[in-house]
Amino acid sequence: MLLKTLTRRTWTLALLVLLVSPARALAEPPRVLVSIAPLHSLVAQVMEGVAEPALVYEASQSPHSSAMTPRQLKAVVEADVLFWIGPELETALARLLPRLSDNAQAFELHDFDAGMTLLPMRETLFSVPGTGDDHGHDHGDIDPHFWLSLDNAQRFVDFVEARLVEQDPDNRDRYRSNAEQARIRLDTLGEQLNDRLSTSRDTPYILFHDGFQYFEHDQDLNGLGALVLNPDIPPGPRTIARLRDMAAPLERVCLFREPQYSERWLMPLVDNLDKATLGTIDPLGQLSEPGTGLYADMMLRLASDLAACLGDA
Repeated sequence: MLLKTLTRRTWTLALLVLLVSPARALAEPPRVLVSIAPLHSLVAQVMEGVAEPALVYEASQSPHSSAMTPRQLKAVVEADVLFWIGPELETALARLLPRLSDNAQAFELHDFDAGMTLLPMRETLFSVPGTGDDHGHDHGDIDPHFWLSLDNAQRFVDFVEARLVEQDPDNRDRYRSNAEQARIRLDTLGEQLNDRLSTSRDTPYILFHDGFQYFEHDQDLNGLGALVLNPDIPPGPRTIARLRDMAAPLERVCLFREPQYSERWLMPLVDNLDKATLGTIDPLGQLSEPGTGLYADMMLRLASDLAACLGDA
């Protein structure tokens, strides 16, 4: 009698496992991977309370040139969904895409650019067409740094929301609520940026690497241009001489570098300019803590660093 009871219970438990396990598997949220910290922050806001997206590039890495680590390869292999910009920016990541599983989806810029304002790549300040000065660092025709425009960030949030609802309908209400909150935060952020830059818009400045024009357009700043398209090649003596001639009639000028590129490359420029100040801007959020708050922290830090240098230039 006891044996029959145990057998009946065993079969009942086995049947319950068969019935429940598939439902649990289907309810699991997708494993989401995001290439760079600013996009990761926006995706994390939409996914908050559901799951944590993984981030490909660490703060110390440049998406332009850094080699991929075994950890990053593992993250790609395990991802269900990848949000990235494309081979124009994340060069090494592009080579790992064949490692994605057959069922994984990879979304890049031209999948989610509907409604965005995309800007063409600009020539550098002293580029000579046809000389090959910038060979080896091809961004393509479109400037890929779209996330520095708040309007574009709104469109990206819209796309992420739609894709996550498709992938994980069980959590659709949470995704939609989170996305709406993210859009409200972006509106508030725009007001904060306007306040921080209200007295800094007329002062001219020069960039080391041109990854900043979306922010310039959004905030109506007086950027003169960039010195190099390839940030892995320092400016040479001819660039220094031309920059000195350009800056001579200006009352003041600020030179900005990104934190992953050496300050020593720009010191010869500052030393050769009587009215120059060297500042740091961080359009990849490398100085901010990854997560939901990074995007706002990065954008406000950009505004503060610009205002500080332009005010002191």
